Amino acid sequence: MGEDGLFMVSRLLQTSMAPVVAAMVVAALIATWVSPSWAQVTKSHPGVSVYKHAGCITCHKWHGMGGPGYGGTPINFRENFLDRAQLIEVIACGRPGTGMPYHNREAYRGYDCYEGMTLEEMDAEDRPGKSRAVLTVRQLKSVSEFILAHFSGRDNTLLRADCEIFFGEGRTCRKLATDSGGGGGEGH
Repeated sequence: MGEDGLFMVSRLLQTSMAPVVAAMVVAALIATWVSPSWAQVTKSHPGVSVYKHAGCITCHKWHGMGGPGYGGTPINFRENFLDRAQLIEVIACGRPGTGMPYHNREAYRGYDCYEGMTLEEMDAEDRPGKSRAVLTVRQLKSVSEFILAHFSGRDNTLLRADCEIFFGEGRTCRKLATDSGGGGGEGH
């Protein structure tokens, strides 16, 4: 901000509008500080890559709210009620009776799923399919942490910053509202 701008702010702060002007200046400073750091942290989160390449984006979409996909309508991560351990288990083991496949090679055969449940104990139509994307325990943790940090506890507003995490700053995301801080649930 130049000298003229500082002078104007100084003069406005001496009027009855001082609290309003001060709040607007603080909000503008916070918005310019939060937005780039949030976007950079989220784009570089290792869970973003797993989310894309493991196929999560296919059913749960880039916005995390799900949409029509194979096997029905998947969970909306923004309304997620699962904790970290439960989310890891669902991704590793799939969800019996739904279209959610399992992503751990050892699911139901060495990797404990749903308190020792085996595929043989389930009716054939309830058995989760095996995903083409096999995830390591580290990848399971990473994508779960990304989902919880980025989507949980948010409303269903579509933001450009969310879109740009997955598609960059090209035409795909231009029609979405610009936001000042981007996604992330509590803590972002």
